[in-house]
Amino acid sequence: MKKGFLLFVGGLSLFVLASCGNNSKSLKAKTANITKSSVGSGIVNQHDWKLSGTTDAPDGSKVIVYSNDSNTNIATSQNENWAKVKNGKFTAYVDPITVISDGSNNNYTTSKKYTIHTAALSNYSKKKTVSLSKRASKLVKKSAKTYTITLSSAQAAYYNSLNDDSDSSKKSSDSTSSNSSDSSSDTSDSYNATEGENNAEKYTYGDFAKSDDWIGKSYHISKAEVLQADEKDGQTVLLVYTDDDPDHTFMVAYDGKTPAVEDDYVDIQGVFSKRQSYDTKIGGSNTVPSLVASKITVTGKDSD
Repeated sequence: MKKGFLLFVGGLSLFVLASCGNNSKSLKAKTANITKSSVGSGIVNQHDWKLSGTTDAPDGSKVIVYSNDSNTNIATSQNENWAKVKNGKFTAYVDPITVISDGSNNNYTTSKKYTIHTAALSNYSKKKTVSLSKRASKLVKKSAKTYTITLSSAQAAYYNSLNDDSDSSKKSSDSTSSNSSDSSSDTSDSYNATEGENNAEKYTYGDFAKSDDWIGKSYHISKAEVLQADEKDGQTVLLVYTDDDPDHTFMVAYDGKTPAVEDDYVDIQGVFSKRQSYDTKIGGSNTVPSLVASKITVTGKDSD
């Protein structure tokens, strides 16, 4: 079971799909002010612009950044989900390639200025989309503030290096597949209910995300929301998030089929395996805690 699953995981990609958005009259857009721009860090965002700012938009509003196309949002959170407002502040990540690429192999420099526009959109219910509805786009465009931004020397060097790096992505892919296969012997399928409940009570997502010390230990997720569900050869892989926070993502493998689909709430009992990586929409990679589930129960559905 595990060998087949892990080969499946190696090919899993989290593609962000275009969606029609929310055409409700309750949609509102506010200006989002960038107060600081820096270069991101970490596995996924190490070459991205990290934009920090303030806005009058309410908590939970989605931060929109666009360049030439006001219908397309290019901002994400640290884990490639919507960047959201909290306590009047936000942090958003933008992959420079979505702004600087013009289809040619230019030499990227720190002197060229690029234009971006920012706004915050409230009451927009779609979770995983880069395309905005026509109404949302109009509201955003009307409220957006314009900024110019430049590449850092490290970013310029990185994007220039991509022109000579055609073989590196293949090597990286081969390495990811190899690492995934190695984890087939790292865990047991035996779930211990007492241990699972204790770990759920005592520890946080951050404890599980930072190391592979949890391999073989039981864990109970009482409520998670499904970001993506994939079935292949009678096996299931789910990407789910907990704590109502899309940054708290787990990859879950199950030997069998489940009725769980995107936006479902699920209860999961499982055993930790080695942390797994999946491809993001911008061609990067995100590494998250991984569980081999012995039981997955659908408990509800997100109604927004």
